[in-house]
Amino acid sequence: MANLLYTEYEEKIRPYIDLIDSLREQGLNKDLTLPSIAVIGDQSSGKSSVLEMLSEIALPRGTGIVTRCPLELKMKNGTKGSQWKGQLNYRDVSLLLNSPQDVEEEIKKAQIHLAGKTGISSELISLQVESPCVPDLTLIDLPGIIRVPTGNQPQDIGNMIKNLIQSYIGKEETIILVVISCNVDIATTEALKMAQEVDPKGDRTLGVLTKPDLIDRDTEKDILKIINNQMVPLRKGYMLIKCRGQHDLITNTPLANALKKEIAFFNDNVHFRPLLEKKLASFQHLSSRLTNELVLQIKKCLPGIQEKIGSKMNEIMKQLDKLGGAIPEDTKTKVHNLTSRILAYCDELIHLAMGEYKKDYPIDVKLHDFAREKFTEWYKKLDGVKIGLNENAAIMVKHHEKNSKGRELPGFTKYRIFEAIIREQIQELLEPSLEMLNEFSARVETTCNTLALQHFGSYPLLVGEIQIKIAEVCNKMERKAEEMLETNFKMEAMVYAPDEMYSYKLMEFQSRGQQKGNSSMTNSSLDPQAMVIHLHAYYQIAIDRLVQMVPMVLRYYLLQELSAQIKITLAQLLFHYKDVDALLQENDETSEKRRDLKDNLDRLTQARNLLMNY
Repeated sequence: MANLLYTEYEEKIRPYIDLIDSLREQGLNKDLTLPSIAVIGDQSSGKSSVLEMLSEIALPRGTGIVTRCPLELKMKNGTKGSQWKGQLNYRDVSLLLNSPQDVEEEIKKAQIHLAGKTGISSELISLQVESPCVPDLTLIDLPGIIRVPTGNQPQDIGNMIKNLIQSYIGKEETIILVVISCNVDIATTEALKMAQEVDPKGDRTLGVLTKPDLIDRDTEKDILKIINNQMVPLRKGYMLIKCRGQHDLITNTPLANALKKEIAFFNDNVHFRPLLEKKLASFQHLSSRLTNELVLQIKKCLPGIQEKIGSKMNEIMKQLDKLGGAIPEDTKTKVHNLTSRILAYCDELIHLAMGEYKKDYPIDVKLHDFAREKFTEWYKKLDGVKIGLNENAAIMVKHHEKNSKGRELPGFTKYRIFEAIIREQIQELLEPSLEMLNEFSARVETTCNTLALQHFGSYPLLVGEIQIKIAEVCNKMERKAEEMLETNFKMEAMVYAPDEMYSYKLMEFQSRGQQKGNSSMTNSSLDPQAMVIHLHAYYQIAIDRLVQMVPMVLRYYLLQELSAQIKITLAQLLFHYKDVDALLQENDETSEKRRDLKDNLDRLTQARNLLMNY
């Protein structure tokens, strides 16, 4: 029967424990969260004693905060008669341990190295133990929760510890093992409160009650209420254990004897004896329970782990694709490589100029969105000027009539006044149009440089050369656009509109004047009020031209022509630049990032291959 159970264990339990340990050894925990059991408890709850009884090794003891770094305790059940083996790892230190007695001192040294003499650190200390006396189990011991700092401890050490604990127990893959002393009020247990915050239904939480030998007589029923889930219910429930007492520690009672004394204690207690039969008490049953819980959690999480590995691999391959492959050795291939990169950049810039966006484009790169915003402002400005003209046209007419008379007889000045007012109003719009041109040109240049950094950011010299060329093309296109705007405004000074168009617009404004009851607006052109309606009619025609002409000039020169010119200019850069090797000199940061991404991808690939059999 024993051999049958052992065979079943080796076939159904051990492989899953080994799988997660292998994934950890490969460093997969750097990429995603692996199933684990995190051990938490208030200070002096007996947390360290629980771990000692499970692992049969002595952990640091003393007053105050004893566990000051997360301790990953990986236990592996060795073959019968095999020697005890231990290994301690932290940062770049890897230390083989020859005896269980060496563990406590080496962990103390590691904590001082990572956290100083009084602080705490989130850096992990990993202890691997192999022995015939330990279960196949991995636990993560976290610092005990304190409320008030003592001695030279940082004033915010309580919050620091809670934040550290939160970073572990907040993950859905983690089973929370809450250690609670029987001689305290469970309702005031900080560790249990923290577990409830991240696991309100208690699906991932297992409570372990310690120190049943220290409770007052006739309070055993209160402990049984907790065990029976009648106080603070947990889906995984509670278990009761008895660690080595103070006398056992002073006399250095071996752990094996302590385990026997624990069984005897429960058998002798009429209240707790049934818990042994239900497998809710003793380290023997706790060890088996934890192993089974961990395996169930592993099985539950495996599909999600495989999915996350696939997502991570896709993400890394995209990043590698952005970085490009390793720089080729021969010049011909380098030229081909650089040509492909430049063409890809230019194609993206052309699509951007056409308003064809990728899904992940940030808003500050979407030039057409910016253009639409600026052109709307331009339309509103023209509309505002038109309203101003409508309100002040009569005043302008009277002013010009008074100040523009020469030798001519009355009645001969009207068209010249009309023309002068129109020219003044149109020319006032030249400066705002040039300001918009400058702002738009600056935005286009910034966007071109942003894309250049995305495509060539790992090649500092190449980026510098491309940005120089971008600036040259932007300045050239801006000058052309400026010349075109100035030419158009000069043409607008001619004051022209087709007769039919002007007549139609004039009739439209006259009709509005009649509807408003302003009959003077339909009188002879000798009347100043009649001149006003002529100004309104023509200015509307001019506005209709300007509201389209200025945006079209900007779009043509600063989007369409600019993107085409950049493509030609960069092609010339490639063929006229003598030292292509220098252009493709990659910075150290990019080379290191590519290496890290490839290492990460290799790690994920190995993990995926391991998981294919499960």
